[in-house]
Amino acid sequence: MKRLVVCGWDEQTAALLRAVSLRSDLRAVAIGDDRPAALVRARTATGLPCYQHLREMLRSVEFDVLLVGDTADREALIELATEQGASIILRGDAADARTLGAAIDAVPLGAGGLNVTRPDLNRAGIDLLASLTSGDPDWAPDLLHIELSNPNGVESALNTAVALLARLQPETATQTAAAALRGHTDMVLSASVQVRHEDSAVTMLTVQGHQADRWRIAVQSPAGRAELLSENGESTLTLEPIDGGADRSELVYDDLVDLEAVRIANPASRRHDERFAPIEAAILTSIEASLNTGFVTPVRDPGARGNLRVLEGGQATTSRRQGHLRILGG
Repeated sequence: MKRLVVCGWDEQTAALLRAVSLRSDLRAVAIGDDRPAALVRARTATGLPCYQHLREMLRSVEFDVLLVGDTADREALIELATEQGASIILRGDAADARTLGAAIDAVPLGAGGLNVTRPDLNRAGIDLLASLTSGDPDWAPDLLHIELSNPNGVESALNTAVALLARLQPETATQTAAAALRGHTDMVLSASVQVRHEDSAVTMLTVQGHQADRWRIAVQSPAGRAELLSENGESTLTLEPIDGGADRSELVYDDLVDLEAVRIANPASRRHDERFAPIEAAILTSIEASLNTGFVTPVRDPGARGNLRVLEGGQATTSRRQGHLRILGG
């Protein structure tokens, strides 16, 4: 059994914790949230020790895995868990670019591994479409259009859309241009993003934050066209090869959170998530900068990440000279 501590409690975290407890060897031992009302709900639902001071919880409770949800100070919590060699499970819908970056850096610094949970990516047809676009160069999209809405808001929908982009478009993202539509209270109602890739490929992201839970993913490639429609527990995948007739498949999927719990119970899922997380973080960073400035923004190479570690020492020495420099003037 692996001991799990939870930072941030809401309905999404509660559902994930229930599924993980059934499908893996993870068992929650403590829950932290700086909101008293959330702690009351967590205590009622689980009966576990609850903490309002999350850093103190991580210092005083023995644990193997940290689950980070919608909570403040996420980067510091990840750092504390890394110091103890714990693995990180990060809720993707609640993580911005900075949090993803901190989780990515945690792995080489001593964390046991990283999982980024995205239950919506278990919708039927996503894996089939990803295998098609990444496995066959002729199906690599010249144009990828992702439209989706999410009842949890635009930010959550945008995080999911970027995760889809990372899996469906094998070409490296190079630039983003983003715009947001805001309501009277300055709340973001929808966002539109154009992502440019090397070799002239383009991805369009259109996201909305409302109750209608509907996805449309369209692929245009040299090999043909593909479209995935997903809503209300069902997906329709249509393939139209350029040299053949259309093929239409009706697909049904089960509980998405349960499917995600099964996925992260597999140790191989960590390698999968650690591969895509840097790409997602780089694109989200560029989108955030474009939304703030209104300009086209480059996507920084996710592989060019540096780390500075300060190691405890106690001695000072001077290295031996290796050569001489002589300047001769005429």
